[in-house]
Amino acid sequence: MKLSAPLTATLGRSLAVGAFAAIAAVPAHAQDTTVSMTVEASAIPAFIADDRGFFGDLDVEVSKVGYDQVQALLVAGDTDIAWMSPIETVQFVSEGSDFRYFSTAGAQNMYNGIVVQADNADEYPDVMSLEGKRLGIPGFGTGTWATFRAFSRAYYGVEDPTTVFDVVTASSGALLALVERGQVDAALLFSGSSAAARSLPQFKTIFSFTEAMQENAGQPMVINGAVATASWLKENPETAAKIVKGLDDATKWIGENTAAFEDGGEYADLARDAGWLAGPETAQTVLTLIKDGKWYLTSDAYTPEWIGAIYTLLEEGKFLETLPEQDAAFLAPGTLPAAQ
Repeated sequence: MKLSAPLTATLGRSLAVGAFAAIAAVPAHAQDTTVSMTVEASAIPAFIADDRGFFGDLDVEVSKVGYDQVQALLVAGDTDIAWMSPIETVQFVSEGSDFRYFSTAGAQNMYNGIVVQADNADEYPDVMSLEGKRLGIPGFGTGTWATFRAFSRAYYGVEDPTTVFDVVTASSGALLALVERGQVDAALLFSGSSAAARSLPQFKTIFSFTEAMQENAGQPMVINGAVATASWLKENPETAAKIVKGLDDATKWIGENTAAFEDGGEYADLARDAGWLAGPETAQTVLTLIKDGKWYLTSDAYTPEWIGAIYTLLEEGKFLETLPEQDAAFLAPGTLPAAQ
């Protein structure tokens, strides 16, 4: 049947109006095909997922900035997804931010820890054996120190570590040298320095956050992970699911292709920026942990039990005066749809 010209024009106008209404009904974020992800140098799964196409048909812009800048950009609403720690996410939520930690896919295990001289390992076998001794730390304003305070209260009954240990501040890069020269008895280190210490025979690791939490709660502690606003996650559940799958696929690829991160490898620059290539021993330690599936986690670790362990630590560690509800800081596991 042939439509008359007036009817064709009317139908065309109706379809156009309907299409416009449908577009208008779609949230602004959902129309935007570009997803901005802001991370720091250790978030190598994000770079690999982007470079090797593991995000599928998503147009993901992965930007690298300093850790403190990651937080600021999410606070300012200048990025869709940021790489932040679960503890800091809870803290921001308690202060009024509408953030949700939504996956451990590609999150780095928190091997940050305390080291002593190997020759003194018998004298200092654990954290509390350092009572009254000089403990070097990377600064009172760091997340590592804040987390150590929570661990000290929760697991060792120490209300204020500064009253138990003789605390000395120094740059993270200088702390290992201070331990080696005996200028401090032990040092609390960032992840790169912790990896270096594990690989060098003159040092002994007597505490790490993830190992302490696994021993006490049966769950790992991580440095970072994917965080977005609750409104973005509500508007973009399929996109978030693809991000998680891409990070999981990248994490698997990294574990199967560690040679790509050796000196001279395809992704040596990424490894160097993350501190993996500080020395041959450090590279071997990190790459071995990656092969064993211990350096980066997948989304399988994101469970109600893991979230519960984080909250128990925060409650017993008196990290905040008032803790928000778990669902106010963490997207409930299983909320995101299966990635297509």
